[in-house]
Amino acid sequence: MKFFKNKFFIIVMSLALFIVIFAVTLSAMGQTGPINNTLNIVATPFRYVGLKIGEAFHGFSKYFTSIDELDKENQSLIDEIERLEGELADSQAIKEENERLREYIEFKKTYPDLALTEALIISSESENHSTIFTLNKGREDGIKVGMPVVISKGVVGSVCEIGSTWCKVRVITEASSSIGAYVSRSGEIGLIEGDISLKNTGECILNYLPADADIEVGDLIYTSGLGSVYPRGLLIGEVTDIKTDEYLRAKIARVRCAVNFDSLTYVMIVTDYDIHVEE
Repeated sequence: MKFFKNKFFIIVMSLALFIVIFAVTLSAMGQTGPINNTLNIVATPFRYVGLKIGEAFHGFSKYFTSIDELDKENQSLIDEIERLEGELADSQAIKEENERLREYIEFKKTYPDLALTEALIISSESENHSTIFTLNKGREDGIKVGMPVVISKGVVGSVCEIGSTWCKVRVITEASSSIGAYVSRSGEIGLIEGDISLKNTGECILNYLPADADIEVGDLIYTSGLGSVYPRGLLIGEVTDIKTDEYLRAKIARVRCAVNFDSLTYVMIVTDYDIHVEE
């Protein structure tokens, strides 16, 4: 092997052999003092090296022990963070649930004659450029096609399709939607209709207003109850712009819907109400 051919190794081994022979010779001559002294001299460097090696192993052991303790501490901190995050999520869920129930109660106080069924939106889709929400309530829950769908902030749309445990809702911004409406300040009556060009802005059109209609930007628009689909007095939205059609001799108003359709989770289906229309 190349290792045994190394000159340094040969010299060291020769020196060690010489020392051993020398020590044995002195021992045979009864000279133990020089032997002990010689062995101590020889052993000193090895003892030093052994001490340093021991210190090094102790250092490594201490280092790895420290790493292990840090890993345990980090895992403990991670577990604590996950626990706190879980508590925060639970707290947020409880807060949202309380807010939803509070809104539901306030809505019932405002509209005591409405029979409501709460529903969860389980999917959203587009059919022929129309936004459709699917809810987790259907025929088994007493839901029927045409029933209005609302939240505490205003009108969402109406049920357009139904299954045994689900139903679909078409929102009021769709072109096929129309709602009898009135201006809260002046009582002017018109018809809210969806407009495909305004769909993405969350707006619709208030049509069939006379040319001299008393309507202003900022006016609030509510359901009139005409047509017996929506009960009277549900908020639709706010007027953002008014134009006059000289050919038709009528005013047309743009209305920003009170409901943000992109943020909906829960809605209320109006399953029954007393029809009340003011003349």
